[in-house]
Amino acid sequence: MFFKDKHCPTCKGSGTQVFTPLKPGERKALGTNRTDLWRCTAAGCRWYQPWDHQAGGGRLPEELQNPGADATQ
Repeated sequence: MFFKDKHCPTCKGSGTQVFTPLKPGERKALGTNRTDLWRCTAAGCRWYQPWDHQAGGGRLPEELQNPGADATQ
């Protein structure tokens, strides 16, 4: 089953955050064409990771910080 909620290692708390696929501009900033990378939508967060594990994740550049609240609202 597919879940958008995942634990974000850089957000505070023990709950989960909503993740969305990286947009083309975000993938370009990382220099990748990978479509399996997702980012946390919490306000101020820059964390991204492959959908199936955190180990391949990292932070997007500062200018791609998520300014708003949860993107699904």
